[in-house]
Amino acid sequence: MSRRPENLIYAENERPPLPVLALLGVQHIMLMSSSLVLPVVLVSEIGGSFDQVRGVVALTMVACGIGTIGQALRARGFGSGFLCPNLCGPNFFGVSMSAAWLGGLPLMRGMTIAAGLIEAIFARLIHRLGFLFPPEITGLVVLMVGESLVPLSASKFMGISFPDEPISGLGLAVAAGTLAIMIAINVWARGKLRLYGVLVGMVAGYALSLATGMVGAEQLAQLGRSPWVAVPWMEGMFQLSIRWSLLPAFLIASITGALKTMGNLTMCEKINDADWKTPDLNSMGNGLLADSAAVAVSGLIGGMASDTSASNVALSSASGATSRYIGFAAGGLFMLLGFSPKISGLLSVMPAPVMGAILVFVTAFMLMSGLQIILGSGIDARKTFAIGIALIFGFSLDMLPGLYAGITGWLRPLFDSSLTFSTVIAVLLNQLLRTRPARGPTVAAR
Repeated sequence: MSRRPENLIYAENERPPLPVLALLGVQHIMLMSSSLVLPVVLVSEIGGSFDQVRGVVALTMVACGIGTIGQALRARGFGSGFLCPNLCGPNFFGVSMSAAWLGGLPLMRGMTIAAGLIEAIFARLIHRLGFLFPPEITGLVVLMVGESLVPLSASKFMGISFPDEPISGLGLAVAAGTLAIMIAINVWARGKLRLYGVLVGMVAGYALSLATGMVGAEQLAQLGRSPWVAVPWMEGMFQLSIRWSLLPAFLIASITGALKTMGNLTMCEKINDADWKTPDLNSMGNGLLADSAAVAVSGLIGGMASDTSASNVALSSASGATSRYIGFAAGGLFMLLGFSPKISGLLSVMPAPVMGAILVFVTAFMLMSGLQIILGSGIDARKTFAIGIALIFGFSLDMLPGLYAGITGWLRPLFDSSLTFSTVIAVLLNQLLRTRPARGPTVAAR
């Protein structure tokens, strides 16, 4: 039986009043929309039309809404029962782009379905793999999920899109102002105002961006031309194809996504139970199955692969509202917005400084939660080496990516993600250091 943490305003099974539920749902969908730029970039890069871009974005939103609702369910064998929203999965972007270049959107959709099936198999096996993921390993996964957000968070906050680009003073001022508002509400606000810290900061950030010209005239013109209501549709949206040569890359992406979801669900458990010690593997397996279904649905209906959102989990911790009913509200609203090109377009053009401020805010919670889980399990020599060495090489992959440029072949996908790389190292070292060296025969004293 879990013990309710004192800092929660609405715990996992508590239903907020309808107006509060709606506002909290809107706050989460604003953050869920931060990755909608990914399908825009992907379809544009392969020469897709504006209608195709709009269609893939809308269908991705529908799939993410379905995944968010599925994760909040607590059905037998399906759904974790936590507020763990879905968004367009960044870890699938690279392999999805490769598939789209080779075989267009039909190949991307077919391989996305395959990735969902791979995760479903992993979900059914996770209860047998529990010995591989003690608390210190799950803490490492949570920490590395947060670390993976750092480059995007810092670059958006500083207004930088590529190396050597000068820092945008205006963008930095907007980002700093937005972040300051969110921090002030979270630290000093009393009562239920803390629930809406990110939403208030986001509205202020949009206002500052419009006042300073950070939102371009072309973006506003496109929004003006978009209809209020339209059924998500594009020609050939149900065409599928498979290429077996891409399966290893999608397998790695799928396992990486599953590890990220494990980290997110671990954090969900921790922030909802003041006495949390170790992950509930049954709940974890059910959550992974819901996530795998969301990925497969993304491919079936024509969107990009979805994934659980570390940012939204951290937001629920920061706001003190972890009710799974917020997941139902956010998922339903996100699906409905997929039928409104004008509103979904507004979400997909979130100014970079506002996005950066939100990501910095929620990444801080994610990093500290990972550290708390690692340190809370107690540190000994074995854990020091297993976790410390994994962190060293995981960080090195992000800090010095050229160091591993010479690695090719079937091992290459392992070095495409610091989360996957560090987790594999930690699991192997943890198992190796658990084994005791065999003692030689003793000689009896005469």
